[in-house]
Amino acid sequence: MITELYTVYRPELLKYCCRICGNVSDAEDLLQETFLRALSNLDLLEDLNEPKRRAWLYTVAKNLFYDNCRKQAIAQSHLSPPVEETDGGFSEFETALLLSSLPPELSQLFIKRYFQGYSSKELAEEYGLSPSGVRAALSRARKLLQEKMRE
Repeated sequence: MITELYTVYRPELLKYCCRICGNVSDAEDLLQETFLRALSNLDLLEDLNEPKRRAWLYTVAKNLFYDNCRKQAIAQSHLSPPVEETDGGFSEFETALLLSSLPPELSQLFIKRYFQGYSSKELAEEYGLSPSGVRAALSRARKLLQEKMRE
């Protein structure tokens, strides 16, 4: 069963992990941890249908990512001086955590526009959208972030 899950879901789950981690190395580690968790929960997975197995894998990957972020934040707070804040008054960890709550495509768009300095026109060409479509997507991302910050 684990071989079947790995064969079917590895490619798409690796893409998801790359999006939330930001690099391939960490994404591969996260993917490995996810499938190790699946291996230790085979009895649970056998009782689930295909869509629920897929959802379970994605949920485990996301939760493991959040756990790793928390562990890094705790370790960093004990080892180093206070975390540098971004322009908005949030630590880098808090910013990463907020951005990871966005859908992956919006998160990447937001990062490229506001942190890496891409223009709407450049992003439109890269993503095959119109500049107004990019601005609309960024507006949705800002609204989602505002809602998350209220929580």
